[in-house]
Amino acid sequence: MTEKTIAILGSTGSIGRQAIDAAEHRGYVINAMAFGSNYALGRDQILRVKPEYCAVSDVGTAKMLAADARSVGTKLFCGAGCIEAMLSEAKSDVCINGIGGFDGLLPTISAIKHCGAIGLANKESLVAAGDIVKSTATEYGKKIIPVDSEHSAIFRCIGDNRRAVRKLIITCSGGAFYGKTRAELEKVTRETALSHPTWKMGAVITVNCATLMNKGLEVIEAAKLFDVPEKDIDVVIHRESIIHSMVEFRDGAVLAELSAPDMRLPIQYAMDYPDCEESQAEPIDFIKLGSLTFSAPDTKTFPLLDLARYALSRGGVIPCAMNAANEVAVGAFLRGEIKFTDIDRTVISVTENFENMPADRLENIIAADGEARLRAAEILKSK
Repeated sequence: MTEKTIAILGSTGSIGRQAIDAAEHRGYVINAMAFGSNYALGRDQILRVKPEYCAVSDVGTAKMLAADARSVGTKLFCGAGCIEAMLSEAKSDVCINGIGGFDGLLPTISAIKHCGAIGLANKESLVAAGDIVKSTATEYGKKIIPVDSEHSAIFRCIGDNRRAVRKLIITCSGGAFYGKTRAELEKVTRETALSHPTWKMGAVITVNCATLMNKGLEVIEAAKLFDVPEKDIDVVIHRESIIHSMVEFRDGAVLAELSAPDMRLPIQYAMDYPDCEESQAEPIDFIKLGSLTFSAPDTKTFPLLDLARYALSRGGVIPCAMNAANEVAVGAFLRGEIKFTDIDRTVISVTENFENMPADRLENIIAADGEARLRAAEILKSK
């Protein structure tokens, strides 16, 4: 077994917890971890994993953990810039960035600079600043290995045949409200929105799946990551979540990656790459599975998928603004402040009326993110 050191960002979140599981399964050394303010789970992880380094962004939580960290020999970093400082010392072979939302952008860039490779689960890095992220990876000679199940599947299927690609086909479960009408969506609850049919994920991404915004973000992510134009990226509803995405080549052949809906598989693949080893995912029983189904997404009832395509076509900071507005609206929905259908109304309003600027500087991107959040908050005050 090749000994590798692994850094896990967002260790207390859904991706982070599964990344710890996958790393321990492979016998890799988790030498660095980062999380925000989850004291109880963070303390448990520090005492169990005993990482050499740990970054805690919330200063109060870090102070509470200081004695426990010392007891197991963990060097603690906290506050602004703590992840950059930690990664620069840890120099891990692979970093899994499982931080959710726009907050994961700067850690993505830090991981590219300081780690051997990055397994990227933070799609918002590519949505908001795809060109900067990719140029940074080129500058530092680093490989970005996608951890989103759909992009991991595409990454596997393409291999060294990028020039032969005609089309990417991203699969979509349809989320918790597949088949519902707009009128029915007006009455849905937080609890039902969090009832994903096949995956167990964090609350924000589960709501994004229910609005189809997650799939819209993935279209942008795929366009940036694989240099494929928006018109050559299709989305199909596949309720079983067994095919994680497909690639159609110029000669008409289609390759698909099939596996159980278990995020530990793409996480481990990013850790093992370019190798492929035994994982904890259950193999598929095709006889028991019986059939696989496909249908077109209902973009009239769920308009955010098309909005993401519109944002991608406008380019610049528009995808960043759309994502920022969505994060604000989803947060308000999860707090019980607005209706489910207020999410897309808010995001559409901010995105369609946002003044564009180039996304070639981090300053522009950060400014657009902040402005879009303010506009979304103002809209939500009237709800």
